[in-house]
Amino acid sequence: MVLRIFCLYSTTIFTLSLSAQNYHLGDSLKHHLQSDPKPTVYWTSYNSFMTGRRIGIQALKAGMIFNKRLTLGIGYHWMEGGVDEFLPQQGRMIPLKMRYASVFGEFVFYNKNNWVGTIPVQLGWGKSFLHWKSDGENLKWKEGMVVLYEPSISIEYKFSPWIAVGMGYGYRIMLKNNRAIDQNFYAPLYVFKARILFEELWERYQDRILTD
Repeated sequence: MVLRIFCLYSTTIFTLSLSAQNYHLGDSLKHHLQSDPKPTVYWTSYNSFMTGRRIGIQALKAGMIFNKRLTLGIGYHWMEGGVDEFLPQQGRMIPLKMRYASVFGEFVFYNKNNWVGTIPVQLGWGKSFLHWKSDGENLKWKEGMVVLYEPSISIEYKFSPWIAVGMGYGYRIMLKNNRAIDQNFYAPLYVFKARILFEELWERYQDRILTD
């Protein structure tokens, strides 16, 4: 685990050093935040592995883009099925679920010929639990708080003026785990994302929207 974190950290630092070739070193977060922000909304799919099985986490995110370089926003994430845990009270395996909200930031380090490279970082908090239905009622067991940190690096391609798709790699670091559940949520992340470029639509049509 430590090795993977180190490799991800080294990759991020290396990427940041390359960004100096594309942008002036005098750029700063303060400079970007002083620009007029534009809204963005997109969907992201994370894939990782637990106990040798693929686990998918879906996310909906919304935020504001500053100067086409910095994005700040919030998201909601939910883990799909794929991992079960034995529940003695039921005498059977019960699906494991996780739900969490997040705050995130993304910095663009490369933007050329419709290719965009970003460094996303997010901090999430929520709950993990065992979930099943009995007589049509949703039931939870071993519910507990989780806090996690997910740094990553990704690249996307704008194949039209309004739509972009991309992929990336990251790692999930659990700052607080649900001790009632045996599964370990530390895992590498393989990220797939698709987004409608609302910021481009807003830039083109904002005058019409604001005057209607």
